[in-house]
Amino acid sequence: MNNRTSGNSIVVMAKHWQAGPVKTRLAASIGDAEARRIYREMASDFWQCLENDNWQRHLWSAAGDSTQELGEWLSHYDSLSTQQGRDLGQRMLHALQATPYKNWIAVSGADAPDLHPDYISELSSHLSENDVAIAPTFDGGYAFMAMHKVHPQLFGGIDWSTEHVLQQTIAVADSCNLKVHLGPLLNDLDTIEDLKIFEQRGFDWARLSS
Repeated sequence: MNNRTSGNSIVVMAKHWQAGPVKTRLAASIGDAEARRIYREMASDFWQCLENDNWQRHLWSAAGDSTQELGEWLSHYDSLSTQQGRDLGQRMLHALQATPYKNWIAVSGADAPDLHPDYISELSSHLSENDVAIAPTFDGGYAFMAMHKVHPQLFGGIDWSTEHVLQQTIAVADSCNLKVHLGPLLNDLDTIEDLKIFEQRGFDWARLSS
């Protein structure tokens, strides 16, 4: 566990690479074992990249996983907890409401290779003039959302894991008179086509094992 005193917190929703299915759409193309290997290496790289004195990293383990084993894999966290809730929105909201922060708080998955500290710092700087700052992804979702105050409305009535997530989230924000800043579009990893993009860009973990 770390002892950073930053007023910013990032909630990272993660699952252990050995527990349950991971990256199911990718696994359908390359096999379960290779999808697990890719997720393990990608998430490890992301977790290390996310380490920064400007924020704390709060790790939230998927229900049913071994929280202790997740913490041994993705170590040096500021806190380690287990997700609660029936759907992704409820789980993110619970984690955000249970995590301490003073300035801004954000939520992310563990599988966003393009989400690096410079991007996060630039995105979060826009919270000075906006209620919410979002890192959108090309597939219609988002990889990261930051705010000074947790807004529960943003996590209900969303068709999670679909191409409508970002559009619906912005619509909810508009209905609540919340001002949203969108950062540059990011790639995330769900399909074999996504994997090929990361391989072309030189990510070592994206090369399939022979």
